[in-house]
Amino acid sequence: MMGKHDAAHALTRAFMDIVNGKKEGEYANIALSGGSSPSVLFSLWSGEYKELILWERVRFFWVDERMVPPENKESNYGNAKRELLDRVPVPAGSVHRIMGENDTAEEAVRYSKLVFSLLHVKEGFPVFDLVLLGIGEDGHTSSIFPGQEYLLDFPQPFAPSVNPYSGQPRVAMTGKTILIASKVVFYLNGSNKKEILDNVTAKGSAISYPSAYFLERLGSDSVFFDGDVIS
Repeated sequence: MMGKHDAAHALTRAFMDIVNGKKEGEYANIALSGGSSPSVLFSLWSGEYKELILWERVRFFWVDERMVPPENKESNYGNAKRELLDRVPVPAGSVHRIMGENDTAEEAVRYSKLVFSLLHVKEGFPVFDLVLLGIGEDGHTSSIFPGQEYLLDFPQPFAPSVNPYSGQPRVAMTGKTILIASKVVFYLNGSNKKEILDNVTAKGSAISYPSAYFLERLGSDSVFFDGDVIS
């Protein structure tokens, strides 16, 4: 039998290995996602693993952001700040948020330039050490929704996006940026995610589910899933 959040613990250990494996003066460049699942990871990182992680070697970025101010409850950065950043000793200069209060198109350009200036570039795209993704109920990931396949081959690291259901503007990490990262993982938490994962991984689903595009290329080893867990 699996224990509670075994996958989250395994992913946390992988995160810790990436960070602690950097030499002094080097940074592990980590891109965080929004949604509810990362809250489990944030709890572990700021709790029992807090003293084991070399926080001075972490630089945090974001996979995507809703275009709202940071104090808004829908802000991915705002949630990460409350649940993680305010609880661990990450230097303020190592936190690079997408500014949701800015114009969407201008912010996508600004953030693309920022990551180009800070990260190693390979094949024309910045290379993150770890990209943490989730999967929405419709199969979207990184604010790349069904019908927005153009973002999979977009020529810049970040691009404007929009939630097709609410019309809310967003900034999203694009497909080539995700795939060129050193490590890309999906973390899913909760039994309701099992049906979503089954739909996404079904044969022929890549057109309907953008996350399937990445899963087909990254393989099942990229998925960390905590479903019906036993305390």
